Amino acid sequence: MKEKYYSIGRVSEICNIPIKTLRYYDKINVMVPRHRQENNNYRYYSHDQMVRLFIIKRLRYLGFSLEEVRNILKENDIQKIEHIVEKKIDSIKNEITELNKKYEEASTLKDKILKAEKILENSESYNVLNSFKLEKQREVYVFGKTTMMQSYKNENVSLEKWIDIIESAKERNLNIQGDILVSYHTEMFGQFIHRDCEVEFSIVVENDIKDIEVKKFGNFLAANAIHVGEYSDIVHTYISLKRWIEDNDLKVDGPVTERFMLSPVDLPNTRSHIVKIIVPVKPRN
Repeated sequence: MKEKYYSIGRVSEICNIPIKTLRYYDKINVMVPRHRQENNNYRYYSHDQMVRLFIIKRLRYLGFSLEEVRNILKENDIQKIEHIVEKKIDSIKNEITELNKKYEEASTLKDKILKAEKILENSESYNVLNSFKLEKQREVYVFGKTTMMQSYKNENVSLEKWIDIIESAKERNLNIQGDILVSYHTEMFGQFIHRDCEVEFSIVVENDIKDIEVKKFGNFLAANAIHVGEYSDIVHTYISLKRWIEDNDLKVDGPVTERFMLSPVDLPNTRSHIVKIIVPVKPRN
């Protein structure tokens, strides 16, 4: 007995498989011990079963289900086994692709938080006027949808539209790499009046123009401002920015865009939300 068979404890030690798992394999007939003592129900495994247990362990590590493992162990046709393994390779490739997307999205969120931290470090003494800048808007790729919003008033974030644009981008396997943008195709301040307004909701994605709904955004001169805190107060930042534009002998030259650097879909604390207002401009003369 000692020369031909191995106790369940010894098998667990050699194969590094928990005893609980070995008992479960026994219960579901994946690997039934070759010998069982009648008086104490002790389980003993043969040498060839030890080899098969090692195969099971490797297959489980590769992500095969117990049903797939059972089929491989009983299959004698090597071509069928090759087909099962090939399917698993394809599945692993898909998992890698999905994990890479999750990694990129997590990295994007981390970058957003780091940028927000720098802005919020001195939030108590923060002065919106110090955030006003005239700069060339960096070009990015965005995936978006334009909607005619009925009796629109820009007081609350349209979360249902945000969720739709994020989910739609994922459905198209687009790699999200940045913030949500909301562009108002009306005159400046038009979005604050209860009336129909054409609004474009978009999100920054990886440079990929194969999707017909992905386009470029940016590459224009813009007057920018950073709004920190409650979104319902953003109109006051708009008013100050409009005065700044006029004082610098500039005029609005296109639809205003809000870039949500840290938003309700990132963190729930509204006092930490950060919106960048982007106003295309050109010299007045």
